[in-house]
Amino acid sequence: MDDRTFDRVGAVAAAAVAVLSVFYAIAYLGITPAEQRTADVDDFYRSYLADPAGARIASTCLLLSGLAVGTTVVALARRLARRAPAALAWASTAGVVAGLATAAHALTTLIGTDKLARKYESGDAATRAAVAIAHATPSEVDPRGLATFCVAGLVALVLGMAARAERPRLGLVGMILGVDMVLLFTATAVGVGPLVLLTGGLASVVLGPIWWVSVARLLWADDAPPQIAGA
Repeated sequence: MDDRTFDRVGAVAAAAVAVLSVFYAIAYLGITPAEQRTADVDDFYRSYLADPAGARIASTCLLLSGLAVGTTVVALARRLARRAPAALAWASTAGVVAGLATAAHALTTLIGTDKLARKYESGDAATRAAVAIAHATPSEVDPRGLATFCVAGLVALVLGMAARAERPRLGLVGMILGVDMVLLFTATAVGVGPLVLLTGGLASVVLGPIWWVSVARLLWADDAPPQIAGA
């Protein structure tokens, strides 16, 4: 596969991530019952068993976007490489790793939540207590969204900073998205629900789709790397 074809693949992947980001928001905020976004374990599992569709769709969107995003990050970093080669080399590696960790986290949630819900439904008091502990324990793959939010946000921030000289609007969106995602990670780690919804909504419905669609257009263009067309 030559570099031009890889760029086109990255462009398609970026467009897919933009769409999946919106679908994730619809599934998590619109389809998933509010009980599944609370800390009450009993309400969570009873709600999940009655209506698991939203959570499953959201996890599937994260799984697919995590698998797709690495191609886009590598292709974009190559386009921007002359601006900050060392930082962009880090962004390429970190972006791929964060995407795979996001996919692994999503797959674990997709499979594990259903199993825990069944155990909680049919288990005795001891089993339910064990399930409650498992539910409250941070993910071993991606604790508190470290890769999904924090590392991915730092990658967007670095890419945005590299792009801002020749494509300022794209760069600005990437930088704002990066800061927003780091704040989302912080809010998730601390447990500030309203801030999680605010920053998460901005990332998945507004900033994320704008960023990924803009990146898709850039990678699909016929500009000769590593130059970038003017904004």
